[in-house]
Amino acid sequence: MLFKSAGLHAHAHTGIVEGFVLNTSMWWGLLASGISMLCWLGSLRKLPLSAAYPWTASVYVLTPVASAFFFNEALSYGYFSGVVLLIAGIFLSTTGAETNEHR
Repeated sequence: MLFKSAGLHAHAHTGIVEGFVLNTSMWWGLLASGISMLCWLGSLRKLPLSAAYPWTASVYVLTPVASAFFFNEALSYGYFSGVVLLIAGIFLSTTGAETNEHR
């Protein structure tokens, strides 16, 4: 969401300084990306990849919903059908996944 906002800002401000250097959404987005990478590495210390990785698909649910809320982007019925299948797939693929504590 921060990078979408940064892109809109850069589009409205075509100069390098105004569009990029002073683009606070871009800097917050980069910081958030770094923090998320640290969280990902932390989760991989505790969980097997087979249990952690399917949850990355939640980005396909959360990002479009947030874009509809913040940027008035449209969501189709097909999107909602896909969300149901995606959530079912996440739960099916992680049910019974072995953690480090159970080995």
